[in-house]
Amino acid sequence: MDLKVQKRSIEILYQLLDGKNEVTSYVTYQPQKIAFCKEMKDTQELIRATPESQGISSDYIQNMLKQLEKDQSVHLHNIMIARNGCVVAEANYYPYKKEIWQAVYSLSKSVTGIAIGMLIDEGKLSLEDRVVDLLKPYTNSITYLKHKSLTVRHLLTMSSGVLFNETGAIADNDWVRSYLESNNKFSHGTQFAYNSMNSYMLSAIVTEITKMPMMEYLRPRLWDVLGIHQVYWEVCPKGINKGGWGLYLTIEGMTKLGQLFLQKGVWHGQRILSEQWIEEATKKQIDTGENNGYAYGYHNWVSEQEHSYQFNGMLGQNVIVYPDKQLVIATTSGNDELFMLGALVQTIRSYFGYDWVADDKVEEDPRFYQQLKQYEQQLGEPKRLYNCKKNMSRGWKRHPNKRDRVYLHWKQKNRLVNEQQWMYFIKRMDETAYKMKTKRGAVMPVFWQTVHNNYSEGIQTMRFLRKNGALIWIVTEGENDYSIEIGMEKACIQTINYHGEPYIIAVTGHILENEDGVTVLKIQIPFLETPHTRTFKLFFESNDQIRIAANEEPGKLLIQQALNSVMDPEKAGFIQNVLSKLDPEFFQYKLRFAIEPEIIGIRIKTEI
Repeated sequence: MDLKVQKRSIEILYQLLDGKNEVTSYVTYQPQKIAFCKEMKDTQELIRATPESQGISSDYIQNMLKQLEKDQSVHLHNIMIARNGCVVAEANYYPYKKEIWQAVYSLSKSVTGIAIGMLIDEGKLSLEDRVVDLLKPYTNSITYLKHKSLTVRHLLTMSSGVLFNETGAIADNDWVRSYLESNNKFSHGTQFAYNSMNSYMLSAIVTEITKMPMMEYLRPRLWDVLGIHQVYWEVCPKGINKGGWGLYLTIEGMTKLGQLFLQKGVWHGQRILSEQWIEEATKKQIDTGENNGYAYGYHNWVSEQEHSYQFNGMLGQNVIVYPDKQLVIATTSGNDELFMLGALVQTIRSYFGYDWVADDKVEEDPRFYQQLKQYEQQLGEPKRLYNCKKNMSRGWKRHPNKRDRVYLHWKQKNRLVNEQQWMYFIKRMDETAYKMKTKRGAVMPVFWQTVHNNYSEGIQTMRFLRKNGALIWIVTEGENDYSIEIGMEKACIQTINYHGEPYIIAVTGHILENEDGVTVLKIQIPFLETPHTRTFKLFFESNDQIRIAANEEPGKLLIQQALNSVMDPEKAGFIQNVLSKLDPEFFQYKLRFAIEPEIIGIRIKTEI
């Protein structure tokens, strides 16, 4: 089984590297993501309070937010800071909204740990229960011998040693069977090796014990009690919640989970989890073997140095809890980081970790608090408009001086020219169409395509229409047309249906001119329910030809991590060991070309 899965994974990798959008999937495609329903509201909002009332200066928080905004490696989508159960600061970064859920990747694991804790509290499960006994319908004599000593504790502490890992999710339909048939790279419980399939197996165990999906088990016990209704969890091809990823939460839902742990499992007087389970889950259970300052508990990362713990999802999805400081900080982001070692968490730690202590009493300062609220509001506005307003008022003075008024007049004039250019461009592009020389690229980010087994057939044509004064960009991939309205300066928020999966996108266009005098249309498409953004630059190099350069963020670190997975023979199997002998620069080039393709389009006549 291991060899077959490895072979399939490498075949898919090669197909992606080839860049021709002809990926042969080994997993039966079923739409995973459901539509976000804005009418479904979370209830029991957390109390809002001034930072000063909870022992923190508004100015101190604003300084941290400004530092995060300036850092080019940090791409925050939402942040929420709560102390003593009260939200003291919150911001959504344009065009993201706090009301819209986002995929939180491996932060899902901490919630899977909650379900396991509940079953243990109910006496239906123990840490020493053997996986082969819990999943008897999936077990045979061979799998029994391979994993007879594998326990729930080993899954929770990422010490199973089973080879079948995340790549198996794109290579086989039956993940439980593949996991149990897989070999071990070390004896159970002897080492730490992060593997999302351990979490998936815990989800399968919850399903087997309760005879219902883990999401349904948690609904009356967790989600409803906390008033979290904007929540969704994807399932595998067999209908089991993914466990290690696939969960969608709002930033307030994330903060509530951290607050539940901070309150030792009690919510509004109702006990949800035992205090003993939370204490065990959030203390060191195993060394990670990495020099990163973190140990691992039961599906939570633990910093003994700071006396804190963290629910972490890659690319910057975090819930950081400081129990001694009664502090919870939640973030959603699109950073180039797989774990918690990037600039985002380091900046938060520099302000609120280590030796930081809240004041017993901070005098209310309406001026600083108002500045914090204004700054939070600015972060939620279009960047260009925000910078214009900020510069015009030179720090938000009430009465701009003469120089400010002149600058304001220049800005208004410059913006009018830009609007005129945009309207002229829309008129010129109306009913133009291009056919691609090769079927490359996609509206959907490549990384997300792979995670969802939802592959593009490549961009074949694109055309432009002017409709009610707006620019409509119509992209054809296979048999699907994606009609996308492009906003100028302010993003146009809309929903596209990608092979049965609805996604909320925020689309902004900018007209530029490069150093050669070529008109360039830059289109940015943040997928608001994911950490990912797709960017296209359309170069109108002649009347008859267009050149398209695509990119996605996060991207660069993901490319490097994918290469490391292929090239490291100690972490891989036979197929990867063979590939490790090949030129890494070749893979770097090919993988970058797959994620950042350049496409040539030839102008064609549109049908009338």
